[in-house]
Amino acid sequence: MRYRYDLTPAEYDFVNAYLIEKGVPIDRTVTFDDMPLEDDYSEIESRASIYKIPRAFEVELAPGVKLGIPIILANMECVAGGDEMRGAAPGARAITAIQQLGGLGIPPQTLDLKMRLDMLEKISRTDCAYINNPLTIHPNQTLREAKRKMRESIRSLIVVDMESHPVGVLSHRDWKYETDDTKLVKQLMGGRKKLYTAPKNISFEEAGKILRKHRIEKLPLINKKGRLAGLLTAHGLFYKQHYPRAISDGRGRFLTVGSVGVGKENFEKHHLHQVEAQVEMGICLLLIDTARAFSINMKRALETVRKHFPDLPIMAGNTCSPRGAKFLFEHGADIVKVGIGPGNACTTRRIGIGVPSLSAVVRCAAIAKMDRSGRRKIVADGGFSSPAHIFKAIGVGADAIMSGRLFIGTYESAAEPEPIELKNHDFVEGEIAIKKYTGMASLQAQRERVKRGGQDYINEAEGRMVYVPVTCSMKDKVDSLLRRMASAMSYRGMWNIKEIQEKFQFDKPQSSAGLIEGTKKK
Repeated sequence: MRYRYDLTPAEYDFVNAYLIEKGVPIDRTVTFDDMPLEDDYSEIESRASIYKIPRAFEVELAPGVKLGIPIILANMECVAGGDEMRGAAPGARAITAIQQLGGLGIPPQTLDLKMRLDMLEKISRTDCAYINNPLTIHPNQTLREAKRKMRESIRSLIVVDMESHPVGVLSHRDWKYETDDTKLVKQLMGGRKKLYTAPKNISFEEAGKILRKHRIEKLPLINKKGRLAGLLTAHGLFYKQHYPRAISDGRGRFLTVGSVGVGKENFEKHHLHQVEAQVEMGICLLLIDTARAFSINMKRALETVRKHFPDLPIMAGNTCSPRGAKFLFEHGADIVKVGIGPGNACTTRRIGIGVPSLSAVVRCAAIAKMDRSGRRKIVADGGFSSPAHIFKAIGVGADAIMSGRLFIGTYESAAEPEPIELKNHDFVEGEIAIKKYTGMASLQAQRERVKRGGQDYINEAEGRMVYVPVTCSMKDKVDSLLRRMASAMSYRGMWNIKEIQEKFQFDKPQSSAGLIEGTKKK
């Protein structure tokens, strides 16, 4: 008797045909390093020719969700968690840093709802062109009260009278050298110059002309009664000049993605409430995340969310089998997250579950390709230690990759940096900073969730904690990955992500000695 989610003979044949098309073995499973690539004739003069094209790495994950680069930060607390992990105000440094560069970040579903909502608000406000509810202050309030409102990265407040008419702007530079916190806002604000305003429905193009002409940074928007109705910022409006791959919505705001778990035994009302609250914040995509997505728990979660939000794009995972991908797509997922056990901080393979990354991705991608609409997408999750792995994952059908390992060592990742002294080391001596790369199923991560009340007890660990040196900024890391990907693309004559997905094909697997020859050099 055939199980409901088993592949039909036609599906099985399609998967095998797709593997043959990509040059991936049918008779065994392989990972990225098992499969080498030959060079090909190329008319690309240099990798710089690719890298300098802003749209070369662009991908569309879902309607309205277009990424400038095919990279998503792992939704792990140590990577994409809020800055409150460092004792700071609620924030999302890693997420806003990756989205400046064209990638995507997702607040971890293991954080409590308030923290996730705070992070979503921070993401939507950061470097935003249009602010719907700008922070305000009255002229007779004190500098102390203004400082309290200017939370991290908030650099200015709109000064309004008692009837909400804008009368000035108080910026950070107005009080930067002021020592008396009892001074009133009206004594400090930059209101000695004319305050320029514009109608709420002004176009970005017309607003840009006003900002350029008068060399101003903030343009308060008013309604027909002259009351404050929004704010446009020069920084956000001209953002593409500085960050050409940055992703934003129609109002110049970073895209926001919600997250939720599936529940211990059932997807309950409080889970649906979490989704509703994040939808109200304007999320463009929802991640339903669990280690075991090919399960009744995920089925209930998908069916409930899809019933209440039929048009909301949903990413669901994780699975490592084409049957699991079929199951998730059939129950309402638009994007399937693929990967069980490949991550550097994950140890699930030790219980016997999981498939080598490349085979998992290509087989699940085949299921997505069976839908001719092109709406079904694949995100390859975990196991990436080099640009070669990203290149190969996209080549066999992934639309984007998700990684924590590649980004935990950046300054912006959420883990607390800790100093460590190195002696007699081959490359460096003295004090360096390290961060703890903590798998979400590790003992350390579970203890934190039990302490916060998000988990009842500690399970047998299926993750670990790894110490990683802090070496660079998010921008440095992403630039390095893209330049090296561009180098691989130049060897194969591929100008963009679409061409990688269409033209990519392996020859045959390599031996372990072949891998050592190319990568294990001292």
